[in-house]
Amino acid sequence: MAVRVVIAEDEWLAAAVLRHELEQQGYEVVGAVGTGSEAFDACCAQTPDLVMMDVQMPGMDGIAATRAVMERCPTCVVIVTGKARLEEAAEQAGAMSYVLKPLLGNQISPVVNVARHRFAHFTTVRTESATPPEALAAWQVVMRAVKLLVGRDTITEDEAFHRLQTRARASGTTLQGGAAEFLNGLLGPSPNGSALATH
Repeated sequence: MAVRVVIAEDEWLAAAVLRHELEQQGYEVVGAVGTGSEAFDACCAQTPDLVMMDVQMPGMDGIAATRAVMERCPTCVVIVTGKARLEEAAEQAGAMSYVLKPLLGNQISPVVNVARHRFAHFTTVRTESATPPEALAAWQVVMRAVKLLVGRDTITEDEAFHRLQTRARASGTTLQGGAAEFLNGLLGPSPNGSALATH
């Protein structure tokens, strides 16, 4: 089944080019909107698999729209923007990936694959949270720990996530709890005897 995509982009030409590239690669574009509030409405009404979200749009911008989506009807969001240095803000809002324009056709699938893989991990975190806002807060803690592990141990995000998941299960805590303990330096020395190392 094709991945269902909503495009949130206020420049019609950029939206048309992105739609063409997505459809050429087998994605199903189920909506194209021009404001952040319309993007939010489309996510809640259409439950797409993916949103390609511009940042600069009238009214609610793409960062605010991403946060609103993640706190109400969590959806896999990719921020696509011409503005550099917004990656941290995008991640804090809950975007699963961030890419600068122009987004070339051969970049789309790798970016989307990373985003959807992260969203699958987010969904796991969400099952441990009572509400979407709590899930977003937990996800931010987990991702900080994942990135630290990736940089420290030269492993993939997948491996880092599963280390945290295994340790959390062994400790009888949530992923957020396990990640917070790790970030606070409570899990002992780093591997080559790490408490997060898998055996």
